[in-house]
Parts: sequence; structure tokens; C-alpha cells
Amino acid sequence: MTADIPNAFVQTKLRSESVKDERVIMKITGVLVDMLVELNLQLFGSFVVNNRKVIYVIVLKALYGMLITSLLWYQKFRKDLQSIGFKFNVYDSCAMTNSTR
Repeated sequence: MTADIPNAFVQTKLRSESVKDERVIMKITGVLVDMLVELNLQLFGSFVVNNRKVIYVIVLKALYGMLITSLLWYQKFRKDLQSIGFKFNVYDSCAMTNSTR
């Protein structure tokens, strides 16, 4: 069986609790800054200085396009399936059986 999981990567934490010092910083510019300021002027308005529209954020969840995203999501997916009784094949890490049947 195959399935698609909507928003799979955004459900995955980018870093583990054991690695507190690692940070991924994302620079937001242009139209997205305009949208954020329009949504919440009080929160994001102070980031627009001298008409320069730049916001830096710390990324907490995995995003499409990041190299580590697929691996992190697979590890989360595998852990979730194992927690409900699935056993993974030692020869093919993409094949599994449900041991509760």
C-alpha cells in the first residue's frame, strides 16, 4: 500500500531536545514581510527599518527543500509506526508488517 501524508515535513521537529545549540536561521524578505506586517503590524512592524524589509526567524519545524528534512521525517514516521505495532524488515527499511494481526 502507498499513501500520501499531507504536510508531512511540517509535522517534524527540526532538532532534537538533546541538541540545544544548533539553530537554523531563515531570512524572510520582500512580499512575505509585507504580508506578515499586514497580518500583525504590532508584532512585525518593528522589523521594517528605513523601508528595508527583512525578518530573521529561527526554524523549529522541518521545511521542504532542507537537506535533512526527509531523513528527520522518515525517523519520526518509523517511530510512530513502531509505537503502534509495526515491525520493519531488516533487509528493506521501507517494508513493514503489522504484528498485531
